[in-house]
Amino acid sequence: MKELTLLVGNQCGLCNDAKIQIALAQEDADFAVNEININSDAALEEQYFMSIPVLLHNDVVIQEGHIDFVTILEYLSEN
Repeated sequence: MKELTLLVGNQCGLCNDAKIQIALAQEDADFAVNEININSDAALEEQYFMSIPVLLHNDVVIQEGHIDFVTILEYLSEN
């Protein structure tokens, strides 16, 4: 099973939207998501503050900002 990482932040509306899109993708694909709040890590916060939400697989960015389930499913089918 593939494990993706979702970087989120505090009070992030796009992050909440991303979680919904990920849940929709999980209805059609078998993958796990490890959620990390960047506000708990200064280095992550500095690197990703302007990009969250960010969805990663093995440190490769799948999507950032607006996350949609179609792109997630396409990525998973190709990788």
